[in-house]
Amino acid sequence: MRKIILILIIILINSCSEKRKELIEPSIDYKKIDAIFGEDVSQVLFDHLYVVLDSISYSRLTQESSWINSYASIDKGLPNFESIDVNTTSCYLRGHKHYIEFLGPDNEYQEPIGKSGVGFSLRNRGEHFHLGVQPKLKKTGTPYLSISETVDMPIGKQEATWFKAFYSPSKGTALHTWYAFYNPAFLDSLYQVKHNNYSREAFLQKSYNNDQLFQGIKGISISCTPKDYERIAQEMRHLGCSLLEKEGETLTIASGDVCITITPNKNNEFSHITEINCGLNAADSSVTKLGNLTITNEGIESKWNFENLYEVYTQSK
Repeated sequence: MRKIILILIIILINSCSEKRKELIEPSIDYKKIDAIFGEDVSQVLFDHLYVVLDSISYSRLTQESSWINSYASIDKGLPNFESIDVNTTSCYLRGHKHYIEFLGPDNEYQEPIGKSGVGFSLRNRGEHFHLGVQPKLKKTGTPYLSISETVDMPIGKQEATWFKAFYSPSKGTALHTWYAFYNPAFLDSLYQVKHNNYSREAFLQKSYNNDQLFQGIKGISISCTPKDYERIAQEMRHLGCSLLEKEGETLTIASGDVCITITPNKNNEFSHITEINCGLNAADSSVTKLGNLTITNEGIESKWNFENLYEVYTQSK
């Protein structure tokens, strides 16, 4: 009888332990997805991100000439990568493989302050770009990456197809994620040189300056609403991105050469990028404040802190 009671107690303890474990585990079952779903997935690489700044931060970022001259090349964007001026409402900070798009409060896209987005490039093994291209996911028939859009850009007197982007339904989100197949023929039109493949380096070759500090992005930290947390984690997992670390509910996910760290916060009014970790071409130890942005350089690493930007924005609403 004692043995039976002991066995029942052990079963009960194990059952409670499993239930507690279920409560603290995130809803994304990575091992199950890996074990059941397919392995032939699209290759994922980080491409660029954008952030909409407040007027003070944007004006400081675009008008601090000494900082601009030392940190990175900044331009107006396609098609000519022209220098910015006082009338520029959005600008691009260029690295070797990645770039950052900064939008001012009066940007032409009418995006609100605090909104942001992260874009990735996709490539299918052995498949060249075509308008019918589709992402290869670990599982089909889900809402993830189910919406597509083809983007054309005027180059000279002609329209050239730049990329075909895929994204998930995310109505009302303040942080977009999209995944795009890029067209090498676009580079042909842009630079008048034949390209067999599209690469991030080839796109940025004429705007990146390795004599300046900024080399590229190494990591992006995002504070998410529960809904955005679920969406981003599922997108990354369905594309076969590896989970590098899990600390509580914070997930660090490999996306090519960049790590994406997402943390759910049910108190968030909206999802936002909290920090960008960057690599530098040379050692530096400066701290730069651009309005509500703080850039801290330590050795060959640079950290962009956006927390104050969102605190100020939330308090002003």
